[in-house]
Amino acid sequence: MPFRKILQGYEAVVEQEMSAIAGNPEVSLFYDPIRYMLSLKGKRIRPFLTILCGLIFGSDVSKLRFSAAAVELLHSFTLVHDDIMDNDETRRGKPTIHVQWDLGTAILAGDGLMGLAFQKLLASPAGDQAAMARRFTETMIVICEGQGLDKMFEKTERVSREAYLNMIASKTAVLLELACELGGMVASADPDDRRRLREYGYALGMAFQIRDDLLDVMADEHQLGKKTGSDLLMKKKTILTILLTEITNNQAFFDLPLHEFKKLLQQHSVLNRVEEMYQAYFKTAYLKLEELPRNEHTANLRQLTDMIRDRTW
Repeated sequence: MPFRKILQGYEAVVEQEMSAIAGNPEVSLFYDPIRYMLSLKGKRIRPFLTILCGLIFGSDVSKLRFSAAAVELLHSFTLVHDDIMDNDETRRGKPTIHVQWDLGTAILAGDGLMGLAFQKLLASPAGDQAAMARRFTETMIVICEGQGLDKMFEKTERVSREAYLNMIASKTAVLLELACELGGMVASADPDDRRRLREYGYALGMAFQIRDDLLDVMADEHQLGKKTGSDLLMKKKTILTILLTEITNNQAFFDLPLHEFKKLLQQHSVLNRVEEMYQAYFKTAYLKLEELPRNEHTANLRQLTDMIRDRTW
C-alpha cells in the first residue's frame, strides 16, 4: 500500500478518537472552540510517530489510538496557548481561537484540550498507565518551561546558541520524544528500546523546531498556514537572529522589513549554517532509526522522517 494511504488510515483512526468527545452539550462556549481547533487539521506528525513506534514493537492500532490521540490533544493545547502568547492571528490558514472568540475563551479551550489529552491517555487498554501518565505529566511541565524560556528571551538582549538549543529541546523536542516513547510503552518495549525511541524523537524534534524558525522567514504563507515574519516582528530570539547577532554584533535588523532581513541572512551565510544544523540533527535521527528492529513499520517510519525533513509547512 502506498505510504500516504497508510498515513491516511492512521489519520482517520486518530480523528475518530479525538472527535469522540463526551461532555455537557449546554456548555457550547467550552466545546465549540475545542472542536474548531481540532478541525484545523495539521499534519498529525506526533500521533503518526506514536502509532508507528508502537507498531515496530508489536502493538496494534486499536491499542495505540488512545495514546496517539492524547499526544495530538496535548499538542493542540500548546498551540492554542502559544497563539495567545505570540499574538498570532491565524493558525493553519484560519483565525486563531482568541481571534475567533476572545482571550478568555481561548485560555479555557486550551485548558480543556489538556484535560481531554489526559482522559484519552488514561483510556489506553495497554501499557503501564501510571508510568505513561508520569511521562505525559513530566513532558507537559517541561513544555511549559520551554515556553517560559521563549518568553523570557524576548527581554534578554543576548541569547547564546546553547540557551536557545536548551529552550527548543524543552519547547518542541520533548513532545516528539514523548510521542515516540509512548508508542513503545503501549507495546511494552524494553527500557533500552524506549531509550532509542526517545533519542530518535529528540533529534527529530530539534530539527523540527530549527526548520520552523527557518520557515517563519522563508516559507510561502499559503503553505505555512500563517503569516511569515511573526518571529522577527516580535523580536523573538531564534537560531537565525542569534547567529546574525554573533556575526554583526548588533540587533538593528529587528527593525528591518522582512525582505531586508532575508538579504542580511543570505549575505552573512546564516541560512547555510542553519541548514547545516538542521541536517546534522536529521543525521542523528536516521542513525537512531538504524538501531530499531527492521520491519515494514520501521521502513514506514523512515518515510515519515523523510517527509518531515523535506517539509515546506
